[in-house]
Amino acid sequence: MTDLQRKLYDQVKSANVYHNLLRWDRLGVADVQAVAEGLKVNTTLTVLDMKEHHLDDDGAKAFAEALEVNTTLTELRLNQNQIGDAGAKAIAEALKVNTTLTKLNLWANQIGEAGAQAIAEALKVNATLRTLYLDRNQIGDAGAKAIAEALKVNATLRTLYLDRNQFGDAGVQAIAKALQVNKTLSWLNLIDKQIGDAGAQALAEALRVNATLAVLYLRENRLGDAGAQAIAEALKSNTMLTFLDLWANQIGEAGAQAIAEALKMNSTLIQLFLNGNQIGDFGAKAFAEALRVNMTVQRLDLTGNGIGNLGAQAIDEARQVNDKCRVNIDSQINPLTLSLRPRLATAKDIQAVFHLLTGGPELEAQPASLPVLPFEIAEPIMDEAHYWQGVQDTKQVHFADIFPKHPLKVTVPRSIDENPIQVKAIRVIREWKKPSHNAGDSVVVLTVQDEQGAVRFECDANLTLVDSTLECVTIWRADHHIIREMREGWKVQLVPSEFSKQFLFESLYVGYV
Repeated sequence: MTDLQRKLYDQVKSANVYHNLLRWDRLGVADVQAVAEGLKVNTTLTVLDMKEHHLDDDGAKAFAEALEVNTTLTELRLNQNQIGDAGAKAIAEALKVNTTLTKLNLWANQIGEAGAQAIAEALKVNATLRTLYLDRNQIGDAGAKAIAEALKVNATLRTLYLDRNQFGDAGVQAIAKALQVNKTLSWLNLIDKQIGDAGAQALAEALRVNATLAVLYLRENRLGDAGAQAIAEALKSNTMLTFLDLWANQIGEAGAQAIAEALKMNSTLIQLFLNGNQIGDFGAKAFAEALRVNMTVQRLDLTGNGIGNLGAQAIDEARQVNDKCRVNIDSQINPLTLSLRPRLATAKDIQAVFHLLTGGPELEAQPASLPVLPFEIAEPIMDEAHYWQGVQDTKQVHFADIFPKHPLKVTVPRSIDENPIQVKAIRVIREWKKPSHNAGDSVVVLTVQDEQGAVRFECDANLTLVDSTLECVTIWRADHHIIREMREGWKVQLVPSEFSKQFLFESLYVGYV
């Protein structure tokens, strides 16, 4: 044992309550083994922080062996390392016999299907773990389904983070079914899961019967109006949910109207985040009416929703009646903004229109049919009918000092049929707080990554001034070969500008069919 290893062993062996090894830049395999050996004999330590130490599977196995014999540790932080399936399997085996650990942090590792399945099996027998972080790993639908099966029998887990993995509606549907029978989970994070209509409907059905879930994060998904309407129906009868995050979910006026109507009946929801959607004045008015009835909601975030003077006025008038709710709303945006934002449709909508163009549907009023358009004519028409998926940001949300590097990101989703996704355009919209900005600042940095995360393209795009404060740039399929190469799983990112604090908002959209 080297001097460093002896020092690490002694430190952990005698550590009391909390120990953080971040002051050591990088530990080797033998160094990690020394830390784990110290943990085996420690009888006082309750929290051990080993994040960002480049731990691999061997390191995870060493800590797994320690967990099998340690009887005092309640929290282990192994986040932001390089633990894969083999390491996750070892930790899972330890969880089957450990009776003291209540919090395990494994976010931002390299855990895939096999690792998730092993952890799921451990959750079926473990009776002490309360909080589990599995976000930002590589868990797909199979792993999510395994975790769902574990949730059906686990009776102790309270908090579960599964955001930013690789499963979609199928995995979400399985988890939703588990929520119908689970009686302990109170906090669930499903951020950035590309949840669409099917996933939203499944979650809504779960919310109708679940009696324990209090916090639900669904931000950065694709619920749309249909998904929002399903969730809204569930809110009418749900009596447990207190926190709901629907930020950046392509929700428009119809979805906002449905949620607002649900708030008139719901008496438990305390915080609702709808920022980064497209509810407009109509949606704002609907929420204003709801606030005159609902006195339970204490925070409602409507920033980044294209709300103009009429919507803002309706909210202000509602505040005169209900001063219990803190409503976040933007400074008034340029009226031209709404005309620049792409119309968000569903992929099924686009497919239905194409079939109408090429199928010649029969008319109801008479025994005739519309003329059938040849494919070569229908296809160019559909090229203009992009299915736009978008995200947006505002200074109130992520342009604060604490998030100086938060990028806007859109992921090209899976196709709903056997035809490959075709990306048609990328659009960026930006509004400045004041018209007196420098023309040289009107540049956006875009990066395109493939499904493996490798950067395939990076460019500086010049925005065109639309009005005194409003700018826009659209990169079409014909403009660059990289757009023609993009397919499902690829990501477009908008790098934050150093001038972002001077923006009222900035939006990124990707159009595809």
